[in-house]
Amino acid sequence: MKTKYKFIVLVSVISLFLGCTHDFEEINTNPNNPDRIDQPKLLLSGVIRQMDNLGNIKYYGAVLGSYWVDQYVSMFNDAYNNTQTGQLYYDGRDVQDMINLAEKYNQPYVQAMGIIIKSLMFQQMTDTYGDFPYSEAFKGKTDGVFTPKYDTQEFIYTDLLKQLDNANELLMKSSPEQIGAYDCLYNGDILKWRKFANSLKLRLLMRISGKTDVSKSIGDMLQQPDKYPLMTSTADNAAITYLSDEESHWSPLYRATLEKFNGTEFMSVIIEDHLKAMNDPRIKVFFSPTVKGVEKGEYIYAGVPNCIRDADEANYNGGDSYNSRKGYLFAPRQLDSKYASPTAAQSVLLAYSEVQFNLAEAREKGIITIGDASVYYKKGIAASFEYWASRIPASFKDMKSLPFPPTEALQASDVIPDASYYDQPKVTYTGTQSEKLEKIGVQKWISLFLCGLEGWTEWRRTGFPKEISVTPPRNLPSSSNIKEWPRRIPYPQNELVYNSEQYQIAISRQGADDLLTRLWWNK
Repeated sequence: MKTKYKFIVLVSVISLFLGCTHDFEEINTNPNNPDRIDQPKLLLSGVIRQMDNLGNIKYYGAVLGSYWVDQYVSMFNDAYNNTQTGQLYYDGRDVQDMINLAEKYNQPYVQAMGIIIKSLMFQQMTDTYGDFPYSEAFKGKTDGVFTPKYDTQEFIYTDLLKQLDNANELLMKSSPEQIGAYDCLYNGDILKWRKFANSLKLRLLMRISGKTDVSKSIGDMLQQPDKYPLMTSTADNAAITYLSDEESHWSPLYRATLEKFNGTEFMSVIIEDHLKAMNDPRIKVFFSPTVKGVEKGEYIYAGVPNCIRDADEANYNGGDSYNSRKGYLFAPRQLDSKYASPTAAQSVLLAYSEVQFNLAEAREKGIITIGDASVYYKKGIAASFEYWASRIPASFKDMKSLPFPPTEALQASDVIPDASYYDQPKVTYTGTQSEKLEKIGVQKWISLFLCGLEGWTEWRRTGFPKEISVTPPRNLPSSSNIKEWPRRIPYPQNELVYNSEQYQIAISRQGADDLLTRLWWNK
C-alpha cells in the first residue's frame, strides 16, 4: 500500500501528545543541562520553537479534519505506534522548568508566557485523548511521580481557564524584564501575549459551552477589554514564523519529500465542494490545479474522498494526474528551488479569525448580548482571506502554469474576493438559526486549515461540515474499519505497560479506549 508509511508517521506524531511515561525524567537527565539557569528568558525562544512539535501534526491533522486525503491513514486503524511518545513530554518538561525558574527569579512575563504555552499544549492533549495526566504531570524529577493519575477533562478545562487568567494577571504587572530578543512569537509585545491568553481562553470557553454556562465568563471579557484584551486583527495571530537561516528553522513542508507532495496527499472532496460552492479563491492557495487540466490550458481543481480503497483512489477522477495536490505555498524545495519557500507557510497556533467566529457563534446562540453576530461572522471570513493573502510571496506572480506540479500565477490580490462573495446564498448571513450556525461552522472550519487538530476538533463539537464521513460518495465501498469518523485517539500502548493502573481507572471512567468514545465536552 503506497502510503503505509504515512500511517506510522501520523500515529507517531499524534502519540507525542501523551505526557506521562515511566522514566523519561531519569533517562534524559543530562548533568550538563542548564538546570541552574538564573535567566529563564534564555529558555523562551527554544520553548516557543518547540511548539512546532504541535505544528508537525498540523499536516497530519489535515486528514482528520478532512482537508487532505491519505488513504491508508484515513482507514483509521487503531494499532497505534508510540516509538516517539515522549517527545512532547520532554518539551512540556522544558516549559514547566521555565515556569518554575521564572517564578523563582521573579520574572512574571516569562512565567506567564510559559503558562500560556503549557495551557495550549494541555488543551491539545486533552482534546486528543480526553482524560489525561495533568495535575501530576512533569513531577517525576521533583516528586518521584512516574505513574501520574489521569485527571478528568472537566477538571483539566476548569484549571486551564484559571491558569490563563493567572497568566493575564502576571502580564499586567510592571516588570523590568527585557525579553524582545528572546521572544520569537511576539518580539516582547506584552499586549499581544495577553491577547493570545484571552483568545485561547475564549476557545476553551466555547469548546465547553455545550456542557456548562459560559455566558458570564465571555461577557466579562467583552465588557472589560482593558482587563481581558482579545485579538483585534491578523497582526495579533499567534503564528510561529519559520526562518531561512538554517534547515532546522524551515517549514516542515518545505523539508518534505517529493513522494509526499506528488503522490500521497490530495485535496479532499469535502473542502472541494464547499470552496467551489462559494466561488472561494482560497482554493488557489490551499491546492494546485490538476496536471491534466494544465496540460490542456485549464485550471481544474478536483478532490478525492477519504476512506476509499487504493484501487478506487487510483481511478478516481481518472487517476493522480486528475487530482489536486497541495498548493505551492506548501511545496518542498526538492520540487522547485525557485518558487518553493521555507518561510511562506507558518505554524498557526491561534488566529484572529477564530476569535471572530467564536464570538459570532456565542452571539447567535445568545451566550453573549454584546455585538452583532453577522458582523463578527463577516470579520472572521475577511480575516481568513487577509491572512492567506499576506502569506503569498511576491515571486508567485511570476509563475506561469508550471507543468509539474501544475500551478497558476498567484498574487495576494487574487486571494481577496470582491464584495459579491458575501452576498452568495452559501455565505450571506441569512436563514434560520441552525442555518446561520452551519455557515459559521463551515467558515470557521475553512479558516482552521492547517491549524493542527483544531478543524477536526471543531467538527467533533459542532458537527460542521456535516458531510465529513467514512462513507465515500458514488456508492464506493468504505475502507475504514469503523462506522463513523473518529471522535478521539486511543492512548499509546506504553500506557498499558508503564501506567496500567491509572490507565485502567481512566478508561473505566471515560469509556472504551477506542476511536469512537466521545470526550466529555462532546457527549
